[in-house]
Amino acid sequence: MINIIYGAKGSGKTKQIIDMANNSITQHLGDIVFIADTSRYIHDIKYQVRFTNTKESNITTEDGLVGFIQGMLEANYDIRYMYIDGAARMVGKPIAELESLFKRLEAISAKTEVTFTLTVSAVYEELPDFIKKYLPAKE
Repeated sequence: MINIIYGAKGSGKTKQIIDMANNSITQHLGDIVFIADTSRYIHDIKYQVRFTNTKESNITTEDGLVGFIQGMLEANYDIRYMYIDGAARMVGKPIAELESLFKRLEAISAKTEVTFTLTVSAVYEELPDFIKKYLPAKE
């Protein structure tokens, strides 16, 4: 499963994803990973959540990010939730060019039962259709 937190830059997406990761400790079983491209939020993440900074691992491409995620999942079968803050920024691509990344994450999720939650810096009208399918249905 893939969940999306979207909004304009500065709208509070990072705070929201940090809160979700921290709250998932008591709400869900399984290990939790938080992936960012900065260590700025390391002290905001509770110690039970595995925090990793992609810049420290020199991850700058889509293939690098997917390989990193797959490696973590191969090393730890107990990971059930992965929170990724700013995937487009990590891989240096605009969100409109990340359809293959989302398809790959969807395939990984189906195989491993990991739930991915990602932040996307865009208002609803700017979201590509391939991302809108991960949004909850409007009531």
